[in-house]
Amino acid sequence: MGQIKKRQCPSCGGNLIDDSEKQIYRCSSCGSSYDYDYFREEQLHEMGETYLSRGEVEAAVDAYRLILKKAPHDFLALRGLMLASAYLRDMDGFSRIGDAKHFSYDSKLVGEVLDSASEEDKEYFSEFRKIYVNKQKQIDCNREIKSLHRECESKESFIRLTDNTRYEYYIDSKYGKQSPKPLFISVWILTALGSVPNLIRALGSIEEGGVSAFFAVVGGLALLIGLGINYLILYPRIKMIKKIDADIINLKNDLEATLKKIRELETESEKLSDDIRKAIQDLIRIDRQIVTDSVKEQVPEFGKIKKHQCPSCGGSLRIDSDKQMYHCTFCGSTYDYEYFREGRIHEAGETYLSRGEFMATTETYEFMLKKDPHDFLALRGLMLAAAHLTDMSELDHVNKEFDYDSKIVSQVIENASKEDKEYFTEFAKVYAEKKRMFDCSEEIETLLEEKNKIDSAITQNNKAGLGDVRYLDDDNTAFIVIWVITAILMLLTIVFAKYMIDDYSSNPDSLATDLPFVLSFGGITLFFLIFNNLSYFFSMRKIKKMQKANSELYDEVNKIDDKIRELENESSKRSGDIRRFIHEFVRKDKLIMRDNKSK
Repeated sequence: MGQIKKRQCPSCGGNLIDDSEKQIYRCSSCGSSYDYDYFREEQLHEMGETYLSRGEVEAAVDAYRLILKKAPHDFLALRGLMLASAYLRDMDGFSRIGDAKHFSYDSKLVGEVLDSASEEDKEYFSEFRKIYVNKQKQIDCNREIKSLHRECESKESFIRLTDNTRYEYYIDSKYGKQSPKPLFISVWILTALGSVPNLIRALGSIEEGGVSAFFAVVGGLALLIGLGINYLILYPRIKMIKKIDADIINLKNDLEATLKKIRELETESEKLSDDIRKAIQDLIRIDRQIVTDSVKEQVPEFGKIKKHQCPSCGGSLRIDSDKQMYHCTFCGSTYDYEYFREGRIHEAGETYLSRGEFMATTETYEFMLKKDPHDFLALRGLMLAAAHLTDMSELDHVNKEFDYDSKIVSQVIENASKEDKEYFTEFAKVYAEKKRMFDCSEEIETLLEEKNKIDSAITQNNKAGLGDVRYLDDDNTAFIVIWVITAILMLLTIVFAKYMIDDYSSNPDSLATDLPFVLSFGGITLFFLIFNNLSYFFSMRKIKKMQKANSELYDEVNKIDDKIRELENESSKRSGDIRRFIHEFVRKDKLIMRDNKSK
């Protein structure tokens, strides 16, 4: 016989002797024998879990791959590889990946797991992979959203800078900077008034020589001055402003397209987040059942089997309810029930809870409840784990996101003893009220986001119609200027027409000279009259369309405001009572826990 190892017989609990010549373990008490692989596989599972818990991913992968060489469909080994592929230490870490800001996984290792999984486990591991894929998509989506937000900030900054440069081409006056466009139109009108009548008069008095030359010179100078001011000073500025405006429109179109892309990505990210959260909850529920069944299948000769941690080596202990003892499959140590009873399990549960390892907490307290279904501390621990609370004081946190597992809460109330029913029913009511308060504030936030989107749409509408509003409402705009000039031209046309009529009665030959002059003034007057009225008509139609669209949006905003006020009033009325109720319950819990410790 070889040297004696510290192992115990699974059948009788006696010491096993290692026979290295025959490569078996033999029990000195009952004579049973076991080959090396019987314990080797158990050790590898424990080693894999230990490596994972320490973050030694490569070592864990090696351990699980060794198991799969003998049992290619081993569920626990495949599950361990799935966790290792995403650098997760345990299923608690998996349950939290929905909220993780950073995530990555080894797709090759995941593919290896799916290839090795048995037909009945394929669906489970496919769901596992789907969660990883969706989480990776969400991370990529959020990364792209951040990048697009930075791009938007850059574009908005560039638009503001570009918009400011357009004012460099405005004309300085005592009333501030003036757009060159109205001045351009005004100069053209004044040029027409100064040149056209004089040139017509010059053509009409060619026979008079000097008079004709005088009017021709005056008309020509007026035309040259007008052309010089407009094409040497004003037009280059208008051209640059037009180019800047075109650039701004293109930038705004790009910005709007980017914002649209961000909204689409945010919607996709929210949907992925909801899908991931639901898929994780469903998979964890299935996982608990499968792991429990899997552990039972591994050692069928034991009674009801549940995992616990060995104080000597840290390996998993199995409970043999028939023999009323714990057996460590890693180092062979055994412990009776009293060793772990009450204090030690409660201490382990509290430690897991304080570290936020809620799945480990749940498993620990469920382990305790197998022996004592009414254990108050275990049931209380399950209640806290159901809401992902590390201690009772977190119930008083007002702005913290809150949700809980209603199934676990119902299970706790069902298991509670008669004297504890009232406490746990009140505990469940606290959760329900806190959840209702959180849902109310979440709905308010959603409505505020919707309101901000509508306000943004109103702002965009106002920006789109801003030019027309200025044209109609600003005292210094082209509309007023053109109306004033049109009125002057109309008055001059009437005066010249009266002069022509009076002149015709005394000198019929003057009609050939005066009529073109009057018609020129009349034509210019008519052009500005039609131009101004058409501009007014189309601008007013656009503004009314904008106002109608804004009116509908304002109605939506008012409805949202009413809903927000209603929710805020309801929340305000209820929050004080709920907070007092929660505070009273927390105080009551402290007293109960103090009494428990004194016992």
